[in-house]
Amino acid sequence: MSEFLTRPMVNTEEERNAKADILELIHFERFCRDNAQWDEMRKCFAKDSYVNISWYQGSGDGFVTASSKMPTYAPHKINSSLTWVNGICAVTIMNATILMRREVEGVLCELSSDTQLLFSTQKIDGQWYIVRFESIYGQDRLIPVLPDATLSMDSNTLSKYRQSYACMSYSMDQSGMEANQELAGRDRPETVDKIYSDLKKWLEQGIRE
Repeated sequence: MSEFLTRPMVNTEEERNAKADILELIHFERFCRDNAQWDEMRKCFAKDSYVNISWYQGSGDGFVTASSKMPTYAPHKINSSLTWVNGICAVTIMNATILMRREVEGVLCELSSDTQLLFSTQKIDGQWYIVRFESIYGQDRLIPVLPDATLSMDSNTLSKYRQSYACMSYSMDQSGMEANQELAGRDRPETVDKIYSDLKKWLEQGIRE
C-alpha cells in the first residue's frame, strides 16, 4: 500500500479549506455527470487534463463531450471520499458504485460496478481543477431487476473478460463499445500498486503558491 494512504491527523486551517473545496469540486463534477449538466461539468477540468477509465481515454474536455453522447443513464452512488493535500497538489480517492440498467437476453438487469475513482487535482489561478481522473475496478454484478425474472447465461460468457469488471465489459460489448482490458483492477494487484505509486509521485510535487 502506498505511503501516502495514511490516516489524516492534524490539519491546518488552510488544509481543511483546501479539502472542502476539492471535495465540493469532485462531488459537483459527478453531480453534473449524472444530471447532464455538461457545460458546468466541463468547468471542473483543467485544459490539459487526462481521463483514463473503462470506456474512455483522452482529455477532460473530450470526456465531457463523450459523456454527453452516451445513450445509457449510468449514475454514481458515492460511498466515501478522502483527500490528501500537499501545497497546490492533491489526490482524492472516492469509493463509488456505478449503476446502469440494460436488457440482457431479454431480461431487464441492473449492472453495478464497485470502483475507486481517483482524482488528481491542482490549484490553478486560485481555483482547484481536475488534472487527471482514473479508476481502480473492484468487482461487478449483473442482476435481474424484477424479483421473478431469471437470467440464463452460459457460465463461459464472462470468462474472456477481466474479473474486476467482467460484467461491465460484457455490457459494453453488447452495446457496441469496447472496454480497455488493461486498466487497474483488484484482480491484478500490480496495476493497483502502480497507480498508487503514480499518485504518490504527483502528491509529492507539493507545488507551492
